[in-house]
Amino acid sequence: MKKNLPLLIPVLPYLIMTSLIFFILPTLDPNSRYFSFFMILIIPAYCFVSAFLYGLKNGVVWFYPIFIGIIFLPAIFLIINMKALLYGGIYGAVALLGMYLGSILKKRKDDDPGSAE
Repeated sequence: MKKNLPLLIPVLPYLIMTSLIFFILPTLDPNSRYFSFFMILIIPAYCFVSAFLYGLKNGVVWFYPIFIGIIFLPAIFLIINMKALLYGGIYGAVALLGMYLGSILKKRKDDDPGSAE
C-alpha cells in the first residue's frame, strides 16, 4: 500500500469532486428531463474533462477510471434502477479516454525540446 500512496494522493481531489457530482444526482427527480440531461451529457463531460486534466498532470493511472465507475454505484442503488449500471462503465470508459488523451499531450509537452518550463 505504501508504494501506491504517491499515486493515490494526487487522485483524491478528483475523486472527491466526482463523488460530489454523482451525489447531486439523487437530488434530481428521475422522471424529469434534467435528470436525463445530467446523466447523458453533464456527468460524461465532467468525467472526460477531469480525467483529461488528471492525465495531463499525472499520466495514466489504471485505477482512476475504475474508481469513477465504483463511485457511481451508490447513486444507482439509491434512486436509479439496475439498468443504469451500464452508465458506471460508460463513465469509467470516458474517464479512461480523457486520461489517455491528457497523458499523450503531457508526453508531447515533455518530449518537446523547445518547451519552456
